[in-house]
Amino acid sequence: MNMPIKPPRPHSLYDFRMQDVSYEIVTLGAGENLPRRAGVAGYFYHVLKGSVQVTSADYGATVAGCRDTIMVSGFIGHSVEQIGEKSTQLLIGSEPMEFLAWLGGAPVITCFRADSRNPMLPRLFLAMDLVVEEITHPEIKPDQLTLERTAELIVFYFFRMGNPVTGELDPYPWSDPRLMKAISAINEDPIRDWSVAELADIANMSRSAFSERFTNLIGTSPIKMLASIRLKLAARKMLEGESISKTAIACGYTSVEAFNRAFKREFSTTPGRWLRGRET
Repeated sequence: MNMPIKPPRPHSLYDFRMQDVSYEIVTLGAGENLPRRAGVAGYFYHVLKGSVQVTSADYGATVAGCRDTIMVSGFIGHSVEQIGEKSTQLLIGSEPMEFLAWLGGAPVITCFRADSRNPMLPRLFLAMDLVVEEITHPEIKPDQLTLERTAELIVFYFFRMGNPVTGELDPYPWSDPRLMKAISAINEDPIRDWSVAELADIANMSRSAFSERFTNLIGTSPIKMLASIRLKLAARKMLEGESISKTAIACGYTSVEAFNRAFKREFSTTPGRWLRGRET
């Protein structure tokens, strides 16, 4: 009897596990501040009430209001400060850095807005509410394994929100630190007209070895991955209210027509048709 052939796994997230996850609900009074050192843990801050400002020396300030969520890489130091007249209540999740080294290619600070039209947002809210229910139930103590599996769900939704058109996880080469250095460079500056030679240099590999390893590991070329990352950034900008024409210019396209063609090649629909579908 012939056994069915399993499809190839496009990334190592299938084997991903969170460990030693910690959650707490914290109330910050007027002007209160939480300092965070680099290299200790990765964090997310989900605002349950009020507003906060997350500030990093290299990345500036990000303000979040009620039900917004900020994800911060453990690779940078930062501070979390209460702003506004009312106290702020936060659900804070953290994971020790020793388990997060593979996240080197992820954006350093990301804010997921509660008023976004991102189709993954209701699912992220459900996952956050599951954590709040688990750690605040008056009769049943929280279960650590349940919290760790829920943390994995939250991380997956973070990644899937980066692709609001299809919601698919990006097939990043998480298992190869050299390739992830190149992915990190693209995420830091997705508008730049990167060449394969430049990305190979960042990965400390020859151009041919880099291209072959990249394509064999995730099934697409570095340039196609760059185009995909750029188009997903464009989709997020449009969901935040940016016009198609301004998005095209901001994301490095020479014209709206060129942007429309690239978007349709990637997602099999035009930006305008996709946006109209989000409004229904």
